[in-house]
Amino acid sequence: MFSMATKIVGINYTTNDTGKRSTTLHVEDDFPEYYSNSEAGRNCSGKRVTTIYVGDYDCTTLKVGNEVEIYYDKAISTKNGTFQPIKLIEIVNK
Repeated sequence: MFSMATKIVGINYTTNDTGKRSTTLHVEDDFPEYYSNSEAGRNCSGKRVTTIYVGDYDCTTLKVGNEVEIYYDKAISTKNGTFQPIKLIEIVNK
């Protein structure tokens, strides 16, 4: 199981006609070292923001500013591509 520690900087969701909520988390992270290599002419400053679609995972306890650990389940291949579902989101710091 793969995990990722990060800070939530935004949360958006949509609710369909049947009341099912689909959520996307916006999280900050450091840029990978590859992008900060002055010898190769690459530089970054600040933080990188990534979106993580969590679908119908219950995010009602999550708030902007929470530091979380996101645990992923095994990858699943479908006709639309390969996805790695969220297994658990654990709040590390509120």
